[in-house]
Amino acid sequence: MALKLNSKIALVTGASRGIGKAILLAIAENGYRVIVHYYKSNSETKALLNELQKRNLNISSVSADLTNKNEVSQMFQKIKLKHKRLDILVNNVGNYLKKSLDKLTIKEWHEIIDGNLNSTFYCTHYALPLLRKSKSGRIINIGYASSGQMVAKPLILPYQIAKTGILLMTKAYALNEAKNNILVNMISPGVMENSIHYPKKEIPLKKTGSLKGLAELVIQTVQSDYTTGAHIEYSGGFNL
Repeated sequence: MALKLNSKIALVTGASRGIGKAILLAIAENGYRVIVHYYKSNSETKALLNELQKRNLNISSVSADLTNKNEVSQMFQKIKLKHKRLDILVNNVGNYLKKSLDKLTIKEWHEIIDGNLNSTFYCTHYALPLLRKSKSGRIINIGYASSGQMVAKPLILPYQIAKTGILLMTKAYALNEAKNNILVNMISPGVMENSIHYPKKEIPLKKTGSLKGLAELVIQTVQSDYTTGAHIEYSGGFNL
């Protein structure tokens, strides 16, 4: 039986805009109580909260710097105290940098690794006690098309390493948490409608991905009761 979408609770990190917002809206529209995570985007978060409240969708918000393990711990303590449970975690937060290795700084290296790999680990680590109590927990990690390929990409090296690390993390947690009925998967978008660059010539299907389509794929994965440890690309064949 697929996971029923009812009054269960989902947390989407970086949910005030872009991919995170699209995923959060889809989850909310399917009946979940949703928690918007944000850090600095206060005005966008307030606008999103107002939008969903007008639509009578059940929503709340939490703020934290996900590169700071103490703030992440405190965030999940707040969720535990307020909601008593968590059923879905979507690790969407992740910064991006395209820059020559010759110009890459030590600070930028750490910012990309912290903003993608470490933030995903911190959230997963602190969410697991709540997800285990759910007995039907789901974790969706957001990657990028071709995550895991052992091909040199000097312009995005720290990002590539971070996302490949998240793929390995996805598989490891899927294996480790199967006994707790927690399903862990990674969904990797390619060039999206809101992407900074639009190299359509490099996309076999000659079009960008839609935020709605990506969100629907997340819902389908969440509803599955037999998909875990999977890496699902939503890329139109980009980077094959």
